[in-house]
Amino acid sequence: MKHRIPTRRLLIILFWIAVWQTVSMIIQNDIIFVGPADVVRSFFLLLPSPEFWLSIGRSFARISIGFACAFACGILAGSLAFRFRLLGELLDPVMMLIKSIPVASFVILALIWIGSDNLAVFISFLVVFPILYVNTISGLQSTDRKLLEMASVFSVGLPGRIRHIYLPALLPYLTSGCKVALGMSWKSGIAAEVIGVPAHTIGENLYMSKIYLATSDLFAWTIVIILVSALFEKLFLELIVRLAGRVQHGFPVSSSTVPALGEPTASMPGKLTAPMPGEPMAPASAAPFRLVLRDLAKSYGSLHIWQNLDADFMSGRIYCLMGTSGSGKTTLFRILLGLEQADAGNISVFPDSSAPARDLVAVFQENRLCESFSPLDNVLLTTGRSCSRSQIYRELCRLLPEESVTRPVSTLSGGMKRRVSIARAVLTPTRGILMDEPFTGLDEDTKKLVISYIKEKTAGKLLLISTHQEEDVVLLGGELLRLF
Repeated sequence: MKHRIPTRRLLIILFWIAVWQTVSMIIQNDIIFVGPADVVRSFFLLLPSPEFWLSIGRSFARISIGFACAFACGILAGSLAFRFRLLGELLDPVMMLIKSIPVASFVILALIWIGSDNLAVFISFLVVFPILYVNTISGLQSTDRKLLEMASVFSVGLPGRIRHIYLPALLPYLTSGCKVALGMSWKSGIAAEVIGVPAHTIGENLYMSKIYLATSDLFAWTIVIILVSALFEKLFLELIVRLAGRVQHGFPVSSSTVPALGEPTASMPGKLTAPMPGEPMAPASAAPFRLVLRDLAKSYGSLHIWQNLDADFMSGRIYCLMGTSGSGKTTLFRILLGLEQADAGNISVFPDSSAPARDLVAVFQENRLCESFSPLDNVLLTTGRSCSRSQIYRELCRLLPEESVTRPVSTLSGGMKRRVSIARAVLTPTRGILMDEPFTGLDEDTKKLVISYIKEKTAGKLLLISTHQEEDVVLLGGELLRLF
């Protein structure tokens, strides 16, 4: 079947060449319409000429410069317009104007302003810029808001957010925009050269072919435009694909990251091993941590979730929060994480949040992982410099099959993703961790192993877990709190 598709395409091409030849034979006028044989002859006559290659080089350089500038400026302007709403509103009329005015009008104005030499650069830029601008905004608007909330909770910096969250959302839109913009840049750039007639360009040769009624040369130069445009498109899109692959798969694991043979590491969740000697993980906050809730109230319209909610949580203890669905467990967690505001009451932290460690991080109900990145990259995103790459690798190997640690998260099972989200929370430097139904998707044996790991890694920290299973309270050795 694989060999049939190219053959079929070849036959289609041959069919249209035959139609072309037939039409030329019917018309029998080389000025009005020439056949494929005459065009091929003209093409091969052009090939040895230095002028031929000079014209291609000059046009290619100018259109490429225009496209590259528009590509960079479109992404930059689109990103700024997405970030600053007022700027976007100011640029909207300009974009509408650029898209509405005919290219010929811009060409005439550009001839007055800058002359013919750089005309193709200007016109290519003008045509491509709004396409990349609009696609950049659309791509950024498609960013997963839950991932942005996760990044806020874990205090992920702007470089990390760009690489792990914004770029994966932007790349499909960028690729789609480039497929349209690349063709448009060549069509508009050559059209500008035909009107401006700069020396030693493809546009000049097209114009001269028209003047001398050399229809076969006109067709030959058109084929050149198609071939060069297709090559440029293929090369640029390949660059985008490689960039996407680098972004999605992160950095390769070096030999220094992988534990040497004989070092104690588990390839499957089973025996929990201790961290390697000489490579201690980031310690939990040594100072006592206290979280106090007083008279918290939350409502959604006429629906009162809870009122006058009081609680006092201390570090070094595990609290298990239980309640019926709709009792407000997730809402409480979102308020504690700063993702929502309570209607009344106050939350106090002792000592205050001037401590270097984050106050609270979370295991959300959803995994909220960067799917195109590996578990290793997902954890490194939040731990920063507190843990080395090799340390994170070893810790993940205690919870996951070793071969899955560097695979994209999208290829993992639901239970494996859950373990990654738990590892991310417990390995991130923090004074307290909120876990919203963290054992969803885990079988009983794996759950027991994960609970042992959590207890080991969160010793001395405040741990608040919501669950529907009373047996989880027993396994965790926690204090049961009921929310009504």
